[in-house]
Amino acid sequence: DEDSGSSSARHSRRAVDRASGVAVMGCCLSKQTTDTSQNVARNASQREIAWKTTGIVGLRDARLTSLPARIFSADVAPKCRNVDASNNKIASLPPSIGTLVNLQRLTLTANALATLPDELAQCVNLRVLVLDRNAISRVPDCVLASLTKLQTLSLAHNKLAAMPSVASLAKMEKLSVAGNALTSLPDGAGRCAMLEELDAGDNPVDVIDASLGALTRLRVLNMERTRVSAVPPEVFKGCVSLVTMSLHGCPVDADAIEETAGFAEYAARVRDKHGKKIHGGAMVGSRGLDDGVDRATGGRNIAPHR
Repeated sequence: DEDSGSSSARHSRRAVDRASGVAVMGCCLSKQTTDTSQNVARNASQREIAWKTTGIVGLRDARLTSLPARIFSADVAPKCRNVDASNNKIASLPPSIGTLVNLQRLTLTANALATLPDELAQCVNLRVLVLDRNAISRVPDCVLASLTKLQTLSLAHNKLAAMPSVASLAKMEKLSVAGNALTSLPDGAGRCAMLEELDAGDNPVDVIDASLGALTRLRVLNMERTRVSAVPPEVFKGCVSLVTMSLHGCPVDADAIEETAGFAEYAARVRDKHGKKIHGGAMVGSRGLDDGVDRATGGRNIAPHR
């Protein structure tokens, strides 16, 4: 009869649906799985093409625990020039990092790195190396000795109690080791003739090396919240580009700083640079100009530190 015919037809359609993998609600489970796999493969392929075409490997916030092995393959590695895998959970770099011989920028901020492999020394074309907010306690000597093209080195907020010499980094312009456990500035910093910015704040450093006075390009020196109690006259006199210095949170005697040989020249440089702003009052706060030195009471503030 009609009902039995309709029922038979429905059963027949269901049988066909089951055979083809199509669910009753019109959702193809096996087809969906196949499509998802194909999409993943297609996306991976497109991503690798982009890596090889642009040289840029962007892997920020990707929930990675290691860098993808595909980066180090023979057809991708020579193309890589910029790798950014910040905000992941990468705990180590593989020895194959050394295959990225044309890499110019490596950014691994906010990961879980504890050390660096010696093979990183093979990335001799690196210009920028940013490893802030990891757990790095050791940097191999051979790495900094080999990366002579570095212009920016940032190791802020790690667990470094010591640093290898940076004397070989003749092209370095920016160096940040803030927020570590260093008791002295990196050895050889005074030989980095191109250095413009040095940030060593939030470390138990107690001395500013007089050798920094050789840095005629140094514009910014941040020693906030360290144990520094004095500034060598060589720094005030020799760092002829220095216009931004901060000693906030340091056990310094402000009057003694102002009486240090060369301070007057330093103050004059800052006044010359910021003369128009100072004249207009734009940089004057309730305590006068901020010269980067804490004072218990109001007094003469000479030079802004920002």
